[in-house]
Amino acid sequence: MNLNQKETLEDLQLNGLKIIQSPSLYRFTSDAVMLANFVKAKPTDKLVDLGTGSGIIAILTAYKNKLQNVVGIELQKELAQMAERSVEYNKMQNTIKILNFDMQDLLKNKQNQLEDVDIVVCNPPYKKQGSAKLNTNESQKIARHEVAVNLETITKVAKSILKFGGKFYIVCDSERTAELIFDLKTNKLEPKRMFFTQSGENKNAILVFVEAVYGGKESVKVLPTIITNDKDGKYLEKIKKYKF
Repeated sequence: MNLNQKETLEDLQLNGLKIIQSPSLYRFTSDAVMLANFVKAKPTDKLVDLGTGSGIIAILTAYKNKLQNVVGIELQKELAQMAERSVEYNKMQNTIKILNFDMQDLLKNKQNQLEDVDIVVCNPPYKKQGSAKLNTNESQKIARHEVAVNLETITKVAKSILKFGGKFYIVCDSERTAELIFDLKTNKLEPKRMFFTQSGENKNAILVFVEAVYGGKESVKVLPTIITNDKDGKYLEKIKKYKF
């Protein structure tokens, strides 16, 4: 497989899986890996990854859960094409399909393969418009800031394609926890499991990860907070393999 200029093929340290990355496009972070590890799925489940980016969550969840029907939806054409090549490199094209379109279109036009979904996953843009300085890199701006889609719309999209009893997994800036839970409950996505991450002892939470069930009963289990860095601020590699 030929790589485009400046692209690299990075080892995911999981039985030979690799993924294409580019400095000019959005690069996945440890947040996506942790979200993928948080997902609980059966091999027969149909999973949709909203805003799949490089395809990291689609690839990891498919491999770890032995899934046979995974769809990654990505707005940015270059990212979608790069994710598709990563899928092909890992010989997972019979399992994972990458689709290049705006996830918001699902609120208007249903597609057969994107109905009655068992699991929806999303690692969304964390920053609201106007809350932080925008990235100058267009790809990173779309991935990190709500310039193309916001949290409220993402939860609506997830609900629109989930079957009753289906699960939605999402990670968000911890400062937006109340907003996230409100949006989830408004769309009948009941939080069932959640946890926070923080960069060290006695630090404020940075991210919140939530598993919600469409039509679920009220009852949420708050899991222990995960410390992601050691006392020197170095990221703990074991977090990437954390099991829930």
